[in-house]
Amino acid sequence: MFKDDDNLDQLFQNNESMKTIFLVWFEANKKYVDGRNLTYAEFPSKFVWIAQQSQWKPRKQGYNIGRLAYVAPGCGELYYMRILLTIQKDCVDYPSIRTLNERTFNTYEEACYALGLLKDDKEFIDAITEASELASSHELMRLFVSLLFMNTMLNWMWFGMLLGN
Repeated sequence: MFKDDDNLDQLFQNNESMKTIFLVWFEANKKYVDGRNLTYAEFPSKFVWIAQQSQWKPRKQGYNIGRLAYVAPGCGELYYMRILLTIQKDCVDYPSIRTLNERTFNTYEEACYALGLLKDDKEFIDAITEASELASSHELMRLFVSLLFMNTMLNWMWFGMLLGN
């Protein structure tokens, strides 16, 4: 958190070395062989986050379900990275998330296309389906309009089918 009058350079420097759960996940994948065959969302099933030490440790007992925060399709590369985090394993840095068969793609979106995740608007259908469980009808329509304005959907006719029309 910051105030409007805070020095942005100082804020950036203070947070640059911050160890987040996500960034320490990269380190844990380098350290623990057992974590390399897990996606980011699966990781908490075998590892536990120790906040005081800012590190992941192997889970000794119990089970936990990981989850990824919702990211709207309009967020661009962040959205495509979230898609990849649901399937990519053995990630040790940001480029490894968008690496497939030893080829590193320039963007997360390109990697999603290479995996065949974007060719049929499935990501948009999933986004609207997920939002329909959490959002009001007004918010759902705003999401759909945003998707139309992004002009990235191949076929928007399926939206009527989702609504039952």
